[in-house]
Amino acid sequence: MSVKHASPETRGKYGIIARMSSQAPPAPEPAETQENTPARASQPADGKSSRRRRILVGMAIYIALLLIAGGAAYWQGQVLGEKQRQGELERALQEQYELGIADLESGRYALARQRFEAIIHEAPEFPGAEDRLVEALLHLDVPTLTPTPRPTATPDPSPPEKLFEDAQTALDGGDWHTVIDKLLSLRAKDPTYRAVEGDGMMFTALRNLGMKLIAQGEMEEGLYQLSLAEQFGPLDRDAIFRRSLAQQYLLANSYIGLNWARAAELFGPLCQQGATSDSCPKYAEAAWKYGDLLWNAGEACKADQQYQASLSAFTFPELEPTASKARRVCATQSAPPPQPTATLTPTPTQEGGGAGNGGG
Repeated sequence: MSVKHASPETRGKYGIIARMSSQAPPAPEPAETQENTPARASQPADGKSSRRRRILVGMAIYIALLLIAGGAAYWQGQVLGEKQRQGELERALQEQYELGIADLESGRYALARQRFEAIIHEAPEFPGAEDRLVEALLHLDVPTLTPTPRPTATPDPSPPEKLFEDAQTALDGGDWHTVIDKLLSLRAKDPTYRAVEGDGMMFTALRNLGMKLIAQGEMEEGLYQLSLAEQFGPLDRDAIFRRSLAQQYLLANSYIGLNWARAAELFGPLCQQGATSDSCPKYAEAAWKYGDLLWNAGEACKADQQYQASLSAFTFPELEPTASKARRVCATQSAPPPQPTATLTPTPTQEGGGAGNGGG
């Protein structure tokens, strides 16, 4: 068998194909590499965002630190300021206390009373102020109020149902002290038993007891009962009005024996409103004493006004002679001066004048 030789074209053709087939095609790039290419392209943008976030976080932390530092400085300043104010108040109270003692030793009891009352108003527990105030009041012959403590109620062994029923019966009868005692025993035995109704009954009893005490002139205790009632509910308009009158009464009463003009000024409206049973007698006394001051100062008409106001509010037989004298003196002082009486003098007539005129 003879072998046929391929033509040059054929050899060239198949040689190229052979060479092409012998060369391995380039391997395709992994998909992971292709996918990561955009990520690498976006890395600069992500770096900028990260830096921006770090800057914002840093600024937020800085602002927070500034706020914390500012708040701490403000709080420290407030504390220091409060301590400074407290120290100044303590020094002022101590100074007033020492001046009050000096007033007592010098016999200026009214001024000492004012100082010690002011100290007790600002610091009720100030050492020695209350004792010194009592000493000043004793020298001024001002009666001091000594509260009479109520005896402690004996615990009631009755069951809650009976205690509540007894409290309701006492409430209907206006026995406010019994209502309070029964409800306190009930609360000590069973705080949850008809608690809402019990609180309402307690409010009514405390409120009415406070009003009753104020009407009787027991101002401090009445105000205390009203303050207890407020813990169970808001006071009504009438109770608020009576509480205001009681506070005005205590203020006016503090001027008795110290400033008669101010006492008369404050007790006048209380007498007109019938605040207490002794408002008018106290007003009459204050007006009388203020009138005496005016009378001694030569102000007869002003003294007469105070005397008449005193007698209109309350009868003081011993004041009537002085009041009558002041009225007469005032009438004399205020009377207009007498006017001079005009007298008519006759005109002299010339003798013979008429005949001469007639003859002419």
